[in-house]
Amino acid sequence: MASTKLRTQLSIVSERASVYLERAKITLTRLQKSAAVELMQVCQHCEGVFRKLRASSREALIVANEHVARLGSELSSASRKAIVQAQLAQEMAAAWRRDCADKVQRLRRESETELRKLGTGCHDAIVATEGKIAGLGSQVSLASKQVARDCADKAQKLRRESETELRKLGTGCHDAIVATEGKIAGLGSQVSVASKQVALEVRKAQDAVIDLARNVADKPRRTREARQARENDLRCLLADSLDPVVVTDSGRRLVAANAKALELFGISEFNFGHFTLDTFVPNFDWSDLSFESRGDQLRRCKIRRLDGGLRVAECQFVSGIVPRRYLYKFLRVAPYKIAMPEFGKGTATAASLKAVKPSNSGPNATVSAAKTSRPGVRPVF
Repeated sequence: MASTKLRTQLSIVSERASVYLERAKITLTRLQKSAAVELMQVCQHCEGVFRKLRASSREALIVANEHVARLGSELSSASRKAIVQAQLAQEMAAAWRRDCADKVQRLRRESETELRKLGTGCHDAIVATEGKIAGLGSQVSLASKQVARDCADKAQKLRRESETELRKLGTGCHDAIVATEGKIAGLGSQVSVASKQVALEVRKAQDAVIDLARNVADKPRRTREARQARENDLRCLLADSLDPVVVTDSGRRLVAANAKALELFGISEFNFGHFTLDTFVPNFDWSDLSFESRGDQLRRCKIRRLDGGLRVAECQFVSGIVPRRYLYKFLRVAPYKIAMPEFGKGTATAASLKAVKPSNSGPNATVSAAKTSRPGVRPVF
């Protein structure tokens, strides 16, 4: 029965351990799946953000290129206009010089004074024209520098804006990665705590199983030691008791007795196991004694020896001293009363007394009784 109980308990504990392990595996798989899903979501979000950033940077670069192209086209158109105006001015100056030369040739003939006047006037006109041409060149250079500065400023602004957007996107991605790492670390800590709890529960179950197995394995030894201690105590009680004490089994067969009891019943230590207590305590109502409960029970009784002598005593009954063994102690034993034999009925002779045939009758019973160390004390079991 103990082995079957141990097996059932071991099976229950193993099933519980397997259930805990399966639960731990399920939780681990769930945590891994959730971590993988969150990582996928973070990766998708980062990829979307990078795509948006790339698209925005591409759009910014395209806009910058368009602005640069527009500024270049405007600069080229302005330079072309300036060149055209310069060519027109040069053509006008050349034509005017030709006209002046013709006039000078014509006027030179007329008068030297007029030629001088005309020469001085032409010289002044040439100086003014050159000043106008220089002013137009300076204006064209200033316009070209302004256009270049504007283009450079716009390009720098676009670069700064793109750099700030890239920094913001980088910080957002870094924060998202840090938050994801924190979540993953939290999930790892939860998984480690769950695995530790499962390991502790498994260890507790193993310790409980080991303790139960040790108790079950040690139970026969402890039972044997307890029975030996009880038997030794009973032997000491039988040997040291000043009152007659006998021990019987559930059928009231004598299994042990001290010297006082043997003297009281008039039997020897080698053949007392052949009799029951009914032989020496006749006409006693055993129905009032409870063989099931432990405790002392005191009753008045008559004791008949094998030689026919009668004595009155008080029988103290103790049940459950050891399993299936009962103790009878006879107190305040009265003096002998010799009963005369009645030959007609044949009830007082020693030969007519009831003797129960023992189950271990034969030479083995005498040999086992002879091995006892104390007179009148036999093994209780």
